[in-house]
Amino acid sequence: MACNQQVEQSSIRYFDLKGTFETQIKELSQRKPAVQKSVKVGTTTDAQTKVIQDWEKELDFFIQADLNKPAFINSYQITQNDSLVVYKLKPTETQLVKEIKLTLKHGELQRVYALLSDENYLYKTRKEIKADFAQKQLKHYEIDGFQQLVFGEKKAYQIKATIQ
Repeated sequence: MACNQQVEQSSIRYFDLKGTFETQIKELSQRKPAVQKSVKVGTTTDAQTKVIQDWEKELDFFIQADLNKPAFINSYQITQNDSLVVYKLKPTETQLVKEIKLTLKHGELQRVYALLSDENYLYKTRKEIKADFAQKQLKHYEIDGFQQLVFGEKKAYQIKATIQ
């Protein structure tokens, strides 16, 4: 019972992914760095270097993966050591976020990996998202996924971006 009371006092039970990416969005929006970005849809790839105008939209997948929502409070098993924190969805749960792995070095975030998937009678989606950090700044991110409607072909896509 004491554990539940403690959880209610703090709305942040899991790593604050949303806060981490909101900080990055503010910093990147001010700095306006060039980004080498490639987008692959099916077999077509488009690569270019550009300045991202809307970082909030660009990094929305990472904010969507945040686990600190009231509905998620007891949904994940936590395994951790000095360099790795893993949140794995309990088998009895049906959340969109299936797993998050955080790689740390001296307590500082180095990498975020998340698996998001959803399936119902109309469609199936799966996304693997990754972000790499150095000196507390986002340096690289990837989104690798697919969407498939029940009567359609699987539509795969991949986004890779390196911040200059």
